[in-house]
Amino acid sequence: MRRFEKGEGDFFALSKRLESDPPVGLSEYKERQKFPYSYDEFYKAATNPNYDIFCCVENGKSYVPATRELFVYHNPSGYSKREARIIQNRMLIDTKNQRFDMQQIDNRRFMFNPQTGILLLGMQYKPSGKIYGSHAEDLSNARIHSGYDDYVRGWVGTGKEYPHGVIHFAPNVDDRNTALFDRAFKALDMFSQNGAEAQTVVRALGKRWEQPLFSVLTSLETKPSIYEQLKQKPEQQSIRHNQPTKKKETEI
Repeated sequence: MRRFEKGEGDFFALSKRLESDPPVGLSEYKERQKFPYSYDEFYKAATNPNYDIFCCVENGKSYVPATRELFVYHNPSGYSKREARIIQNRMLIDTKNQRFDMQQIDNRRFMFNPQTGILLLGMQYKPSGKIYGSHAEDLSNARIHSGYDDYVRGWVGTGKEYPHGVIHFAPNVDDRNTALFDRAFKALDMFSQNGAEAQTVVRALGKRWEQPLFSVLTSLETKPSIYEQLKQKPEQQSIRHNQPTKKKETEI
């Protein structure tokens, strides 16, 4: 995931946010050990020696490898999510600790596990390019070899006839399958927190082939996006700024 940041404090402050994880049991201490643990072997497997905090894709928890044990790490209060920049290759995003902009996604497969908060994005496809691979291959390439049915799946992208974006569930989400429908709803809520707009098209959810996101997430208002507001003409903005406030009208 990342390295420690200055605002997270010194060693004493960091250690107060560490916690043993008995169900995982990666420790050198026999009383807590379920599996053998080695600090050096952990970093060999992780392939990135520069990071301090790692995310487990199987349970969504954050971990810090210490000398003799793998500890759960709790972010400090007031911690803000880090930006996950959208790239062309496959991506794994921990939505509990990372944020992204759905409007930067053109056309790619997605898989989302609401329990862990893990979002997988397949490779970015060119508009006229050949589509290859599958959701199962995306999961395998992320080194996740279990829990396939825990993920709600589909396609996501923005552009052309979908300027506000489209979230296409595949396979279709049958509203009679309450468990799947609940996962799909949580996926939409996650996308709404990461760039999806009220007018984003939701496809293959329930009995309707297409519907705007605000008809599913009724908390969303059908107002212009920030991007659309910024495109307004300067003279329109100046007129709005010059209007007296209610407080001034009362004083007058």
